[in-house]
Amino acid sequence: MRDLKLAVRQLIKAPGFTLVAVLTLALGIGANTAIFSVLNALLFRSLPFRDAERLVWITNTGDGGLSGATTRVSNFQDWQRLNHSFEDLAAYFAFFDYGSYALLGSGEPERIRGVGVSQNFLPLLGINPMIGRNFNKEESQWNGRKATLLSYHFWQSRFAGDPGIVGKTIVLNNESTEVVGVLPKTFDFASIFSPGSKLEMLVPFPLAPQTDRWGNTLSVIGRLKPGVTMQRAQAEMAVVSKQIQASNPERGASWGAHLTGLQEQISGRFRNALWVLFGAVGCVLLIACANLSNLLLVRSSVRRKETAVRVALGASRWQLIRQTLIESMVLSIVGAVLGLPLALGLTQLFANSTAFNIPLLGSVHLDGPALLFMAAAALATGVIFGLAPALQLSCTNVQDSLQDATRGSSGGRSNSLFRKVLVVSEIGMACVLLIAAGLLIRSFQRLLEVDPGFRPEKAIAWRIDTSRSFPSQIERVLFYDQMRRRVEAIPGIESVGITDTLPLGRNRSWW
Repeated sequence: MRDLKLAVRQLIKAPGFTLVAVLTLALGIGANTAIFSVLNALLFRSLPFRDAERLVWITNTGDGGLSGATTRVSNFQDWQRLNHSFEDLAAYFAFFDYGSYALLGSGEPERIRGVGVSQNFLPLLGINPMIGRNFNKEESQWNGRKATLLSYHFWQSRFAGDPGIVGKTIVLNNESTEVVGVLPKTFDFASIFSPGSKLEMLVPFPLAPQTDRWGNTLSVIGRLKPGVTMQRAQAEMAVVSKQIQASNPERGASWGAHLTGLQEQISGRFRNALWVLFGAVGCVLLIACANLSNLLLVRSSVRRKETAVRVALGASRWQLIRQTLIESMVLSIVGAVLGLPLALGLTQLFANSTAFNIPLLGSVHLDGPALLFMAAAALATGVIFGLAPALQLSCTNVQDSLQDATRGSSGGRSNSLFRKVLVVSEIGMACVLLIAAGLLIRSFQRLLEVDPGFRPEKAIAWRIDTSRSFPSQIERVLFYDQMRRRVEAIPGIESVGITDTLPLGRNRSWW
């Protein structure tokens, strides 16, 4: 406590140095904590599902974009029937973004999106509706009773969190649909399985001959039985796929089945980029440590006479080291405290950003592990930048120090050499970061210069869904053609076109 009080007094006596040191540490520790929160959400924290380590992503082994990776209903049902490695298999309609639902009544009309899931999708993941129930068998049949499960956020925004909505009917695409439940707040389908999408609800997807004729449309998830390894399941699914192809040649090329851990499938492709980013901000913190260590060495040079007097009066080497380290610890702890709002602001910025299609980004927040990391970073930083000055001061030669200090020197030749080494190291790390940042900016600039094959300037696109029914396809075409002509007649409009998809959209690599 005596050393702590002395450290605080010394820092108060040098407000300029203290302010620069604390702000430097706040930036470094705050930025590192924010990036660690992203790493924790995407790579370290387990998925929010029951026994998530046993969940497996199963894809076809064919080419052709999403259609090559998905499977058809009949293959999925054969996988369910023939395998012995999985407790169960579930699926969802991978092309859900092709359509939308017009929500009518109960306020302004609104276009919303829903994804079709198999009846066992939520039970397989271990997800229970927050209120209400899962889909039943009748609702999961072709032309079955219409039902929906609302997402938590849509339930809050559209229905003000009214639990009475469960059991009532809403009008979707001119059809009465029962709201059977509300999903828990912790389950965000889009953030996990389709980052960048906005989904308001789940609907039942019928595993029927009618949907089988749609071709490859299902993304499949399986839960391994306890004790079954990924390698064993992969070998069995390869055999099962060959059996399906041999017994059902009329289905065409079914290809095989490729298994990947669900965690790896969701966030694996971002692992290297995130580690590089974490290394970059870590390098910034190391530069800050080198800078602060240099500043402390300069301060210690000024205080060498004071240190020499303390040694002459009987202060031990450990007491000198302890005093200097406590002073650096005070700086790092105050820096961490000031860096907490920065880390909080950055994590909220990441979580609310729509610029990046990164899974689980919306779940980034300052949790217990992040705060522990911040505390550990503060302690480690205090030791790193305080150790060199502490050792320098503890090796003080009373007579030489008094002579150096008397002559007004900067702390002796050894101290000067060490400061030069720190400066060289700091400049070296800064150059590495500067070059990497320049390459990254140049790469981004080259991406912006790529010709997409069309001219997006002054182009406006919007989606049209009409609730009208047409007796024939000819009348439908006439309706849209008249609408196109009326829009084209608006002053300032140069040309109008209608398409089922925007450029670079949809699954155009398939047939």
